[in-house]
Amino acid sequence: MLTLKEVSLRKGKRTYLDEVSFTAEAGRITAIVGTRSAGRTELVRIIMGLIAADEGTIELEDFELDFGDRQNFGYLPAERGGYPNMRVLDQIVYLARLHGITLGAAERNALTLLGHLELADRGYAPLKNLSGAEIARVDIAATLAADPDVVVIDDAFAGLDAASLRLVTSLLRAHASSGVPVILATDDWEAAQTFADDVIILNQGKVTASGSVEKLLGEPHYRVETADTEAAASALKSRKGISDVKTAGREDSAVSFSADDAKTAAAAVAELKNVKNFESVRPTLAEQYKEAL
Repeated sequence: MLTLKEVSLRKGKRTYLDEVSFTAEAGRITAIVGTRSAGRTELVRIIMGLIAADEGTIELEDFELDFGDRQNFGYLPAERGGYPNMRVLDQIVYLARLHGITLGAAERNALTLLGHLELADRGYAPLKNLSGAEIARVDIAATLAADPDVVVIDDAFAGLDAASLRLVTSLLRAHASSGVPVILATDDWEAAQTFADDVIILNQGKVTASGSVEKLLGEPHYRVETADTEAAASALKSRKGISDVKTAGREDSAVSFSADDAKTAAAAVAELKNVKNFESVRPTLAEQYKEAL
């Protein structure tokens, strides 16, 4: 696991990061979510040792990282690069070799990754001949080619179309499952909720919420449409295990409420008359947190 403890970064009067603490667990995907001014990129660069924090520490498996301790980290910055005239396979192998693995291992890994990303037929093409989404897949392959102990990707879902997103997230999930912390910094709330296990919500350099996606989403609410909202609301309020009963506006024939569990909610609605529709409603992370940023 990778643990950040009270990491702060300041420049002049501006505070980029303010006592940021969280743990990216091995075997799980952790998304750092926030707007472009939240401090995501600065935090990623500190994790990678590219800039030094003013305060705080970063530990990998309880070992405090110092300069040069990221040799086995896989890093993809927001500023994508690449060598347009170099063949795709050669580029991945070259970048993997910079991490110190053998030529044979780098070639095997590169070919395997290209196969998983459905780019096996593009390995001997120059990078400039690929589409934008294909180049984004190559970037991921290069990031993983040295079998890194930690994966850190800034602007994680940039350039990926729907097919590429499916392939890349499947590959990242497999790499995480091998016992590696995978950290994705992004402003894409929907993708973070869909593909991450844990989410760190960053706002103006501070962590405003953190935890598993399930924890942050919270318990679902329920919504029932009926011909008589007042009668439905009254009946629901009298039921054990039902709370927070609210009627919608005059133009909406619905009642919303919370329940101890789905079974309790269904049983309560079964007793109502003239029910038109019944559904569980769970606000997304963006709906719950983004508006407060």
